[in-house]
Amino acid sequence: MGFVEILILIIAIVIFVMLFLYLTIGEICYRLCLKRRSIAEKVVNYEIDAIAAKLYKMDYDWWKKYDFKKVCVIGHNNAKLYPLFLKVNDSKKVAIVIHGYFARYVEMNKYAEMFLEFGYNLVVTQNLGHGESEGDYVGMGWLDRLDILKIIDKVIQKFGDDCEIIIFGLSMGGATVCMLSGEKLPKNVTHLISDCGYTNVYDEFKFFISNIVPIPFWLTMMLFNDYAKLRCGYSLKEADSIKQLPKCKVPILFIHGKDDRVVPYEMINKLYSATPKHLRHKKSFSKAGHAECLPAYEKEYKETILKFLRIRV
Repeated sequence: MGFVEILILIIAIVIFVMLFLYLTIGEICYRLCLKRRSIAEKVVNYEIDAIAAKLYKMDYDWWKKYDFKKVCVIGHNNAKLYPLFLKVNDSKKVAIVIHGYFARYVEMNKYAEMFLEFGYNLVVTQNLGHGESEGDYVGMGWLDRLDILKIIDKVIQKFGDDCEIIIFGLSMGGATVCMLSGEKLPKNVTHLISDCGYTNVYDEFKFFISNIVPIPFWLTMMLFNDYAKLRCGYSLKEADSIKQLPKCKVPILFIHGKDDRVVPYEMINKLYSATPKHLRHKKSFSKAGHAECLPAYEKEYKETILKFLRIRV
């Protein structure tokens, strides 16, 4: 075998190995982090159920007290989504509540209850790949921002052209709010609230993948970043709150617990800094972990939200 043939063989082997790594590692990360009914979903649901009756004060029976209507909304990629609508008064105020990563809408009862207490009608999402909504993978806020635009249109249709909409998100829902902020929102949207949202999907997955996949972290993330584009239609680096927030046109409040070990507390400062000065507001809670600010500091949390909602630009 001559030199040229050997060189061609080596190049072919390298290409094959790289392709094999790309497909194998990418698929493992996809199934681990983004695919519906993934390991991550099982872990998240187990953890939530384990603490539901304690700190988070979840009451799954709370939803039975109200006549929520399941509404079909066709998402940006033609997937059928099923947010829940609740009209409790003749007020034109509507709160859209967005759940977190692999969470279920029933776990958002304390937040839904809070906005009812404030006099808002409610819309509670079931995001792409969650609950009864269609989708084989998770949008991580990036795809969800486009779906929320569709839900906003449905809210205006059902509650009237003069309705006033606020949008609240928790964790991945908080990132959804940040990513949504850079889109062209109708004048009906008056306030945005992001509780423990992350800066971008790439940085958020650093915590998870680097401790699980036994190969160099940079290679794992490089392959996963591109493979996500192939499987889900977006790359991890593309899903970036920091690039969206400078285009924000309405007041936005960032909330975060200083003891958060899931979404780093430092991210709130990056989100805040990326936002136009006259629109940004933030509130931190000491000794509060991930998504624990409301249950840990209920009175102060509610006062913070109410004060923010009185702000007009």
